[in-house]
Amino acid sequence: MSSNPGQPNPQVAQAKQMFLSLTLGRRVALVAGVVGLIFSFFHWYSVSYDAGPFSGSASISGWHGWGIISVLLLIASGVIAVLPLVGIPSLRSLVPTLPPTVTDSMVLMGAGVIAILTTLLFMFTEGSGASGAGYSEGPSIGAYVGLICAIAVAAGGYLMRTDPAA
Repeated sequence: MSSNPGQPNPQVAQAKQMFLSLTLGRRVALVAGVVGLIFSFFHWYSVSYDAGPFSGSASISGWHGWGIISVLLLIASGVIAVLPLVGIPSLRSLVPTLPPTVTDSMVLMGAGVIAILTTLLFMFTEGSGASGAGYSEGPSIGAYVGLICAIAVAAGGYLMRTDPAA
């Protein structure tokens, strides 16, 4: 197998072309869904203590409590965004009983808003978020990135609404 450093990989070029064939709103929702899935395995809430010779820490991922709903909505949003790439023009093709006023952009906006709410519920209900001498607890990087991804999904749905090709 020979590779020429000056030539782009044809599979990478094809994947890039497929990604760019999506509308801007679908691209935003797809990236947010993938990033949200990856960060669902990171620490969403952490506790640590240090009491002289004793110290420890514990954390939970997004697959706990309200975070589960948020993560599932982010994954579903990514799937909805990628439907045209697998030959399915819209969600209506999969669920023909949807009301005529329900569009992919509305579903993505709704999923994004619910994911925002469930991520915030996760962050506020897991613990006090307190810290003191030798002790701290609170939301961690995964929850903050999950919240940003949920906002991006809602924004992607809004962008799809305003895109004539969607």
